[in-house]
Amino acid sequence: MSFLKKIFGGSGASDSSDANALWLYVRCGKCGAPVAIRVDTRNDISVDYETGGRYLRKEIMDSTCFQLMYAEVRFDGNGKIVEQSIERGTFLTRQEYETALEAFQAKRQS
Repeated sequence: MSFLKKIFGGSGASDSSDANALWLYVRCGKCGAPVAIRVDTRNDISVDYETGGRYLRKEIMDSTCFQLMYAEVRFDGNGKIVEQSIERGTFLTRQEYETALEAFQAKRQS
């Protein structure tokens, strides 16, 4: 599932040796907290038998305001994103996540 790693910015925040991990980076739409979510590519990504593609539905909760966000990503048969959406939040790249995390932590400490 290396194509998924390319899509979402690499193997991750904590353990880069885990070949079955995909990391999603999002920002809460309510409090702005950045969140990194580990997706298990063996179990969390499903096959869409109608289109021959794959899809991911993930519920995400930040640890600041505890708002629940709903992400959905659809892939074609070759692993390219054909559609992505998130309710109550926004997708971030890994670089955007790291920058947002630093800013968010600095804001909370001041």
